Amino acid sequence: MTTTNILEKRKKNLEQRKNRLKQLEVSLNAQGRKRRTRRLIEIGGLAAKANLEDWNSNALLGAFLSLKEKESDKKQLEAWTHKGGVAFASEKVLKAPVIVKFETRPTDEIRASLKSLGLKWNALRQEWEGYTKIEELKSLLAPHGASITELDAGSEK
Repeated sequence: MTTTNILEKRKKNLEQRKNRLKQLEVSLNAQGRKRRTRRLIEIGGLAAKANLEDWNSNALLGAFLSLKEKESDKKQLEAWTHKGGVAFASEKVLKAPVIVKFETRPTDEIRASLKSLGLKWNALRQEWEGYTKIEELKSLLAPHGASITELDAGSEK
């Protein structure tokens, strides 16, 4: 091979490596955006769990800024962590594993309500399943003739 061919081959190889690096960078940036978006959605969900969804944006931002000012106080942070853990634990205790079946396909409104209660559609078994507050579920489905099966918390389906 001539020196020119070797140089061209190296340039081509270098170009290919640059392109692979660019593709990798684009992929990493997309993963970072997805991770950030997922975290922002999670933060919004936590605000909803705390019943803050009716607060206006200024009040929410002010509250978040106050929290940020107090983050250096280790005792306060531990107290918030404990309180959040208790809230999550008590929420789990209030929910029971259930299976819901309908004779006919439920309306879109009922399906949306089931999703909002935390149930998911199992296409294979043709039933709704998940953990939810049983009293809310019963009051929602009473007029619709659905069969609700409560499972033991430790049982398998």
